[in-house]
Amino acid sequence: MGFDISCNSNMAVYWGQNSGASGSLPYQKPLGAYCDDDNVDIILLSFLYILKGKGGYPVLNFANICDYTKNSSVPVFPDTELMHCSDMGVDIKRCQEKGKIVLLSIGGATAQLNSDAETFSKQVWDLFMEGNSTYRPFDDAIIDGVDLDFEQQSQMDIIQFANNMNQLFKTSSRKYYLTAAPQCPYPDANLGNLLSQSHVDMAFIQFYNSGWCDNSKYGLPHWPESMNYYMWDAAWRNSSFANSDIRLYVGSTAGSGAGNPSSYVSPDFFANELQGLQKDYPDSFGGAMTWDMSWAYGQTPNYAASAKQAMMAGSKCSSSH
Repeated sequence: MGFDISCNSNMAVYWGQNSGASGSLPYQKPLGAYCDDDNVDIILLSFLYILKGKGGYPVLNFANICDYTKNSSVPVFPDTELMHCSDMGVDIKRCQEKGKIVLLSIGGATAQLNSDAETFSKQVWDLFMEGNSTYRPFDDAIIDGVDLDFEQQSQMDIIQFANNMNQLFKTSSRKYYLTAAPQCPYPDANLGNLLSQSHVDMAFIQFYNSGWCDNSKYGLPHWPESMNYYMWDAAWRNSSFANSDIRLYVGSTAGSGAGNPSSYVSPDFFANELQGLQKDYPDSFGGAMTWDMSWAYGQTPNYAASAKQAMMAGSKCSSSH
């Protein structure tokens, strides 16, 4: 088992924001608590939300895990607001040993996208990957790539950043991934140009919080009001993406309070939707994404497990992808 980008049954889950706490669910557990669950293939650490903070270094936020603003015992690197999360480094390596990939998600709803592409790409490589820095938030753990969840216009040239990262990835024998989390209206206002101009490996499309194209519209006739995976697949077929073999993921909220309640669909509805899309769009479909770990694991049935098991019934992998 483990992540294989060529498979059409991968499950990606965002971890780090503990959003289930707002729904009176148990707090998210440390990252390592989820490493042994084969239902999750991709873990997205959310978020690196300030690109350029104190001292010119980025700022991380993982809610109740590694939070120096609420726990004075959490170390911060000198003259920065960059936290030193050693326990997370241990957990990242453990999850990777279990066949998962761990990506650092950059952005989020409250992000400050305020650096320049040259500086920031080098910092990400040095702080979290194979570069060198005395400031290593996860110590010697090396993340598997970055996810861009830009929900507003960026001051940074996102295309230049992506191109820089892809160039850095090529200097290594390790496999790295660059992913993005566009909202479902196509093309996405903030990430559309990135997808058409830069190599992106996977798109975790947010079919929620957007109204007309949300998961809740799945099964309705096409346009003007329907869950619009077909539009994304058409773009894939028409080679509208810089990476002609980008894998498209269907994103959902894992609880009624994890986003706009009208966007939420039940585990059974989502499972049925995934099986239908997996069957109808076999070339572009890569799997599912859900927001977030605390909602998925704080309820029964486990939302991520339900989605993964539904996709496994029609799972196919191809070395050509």
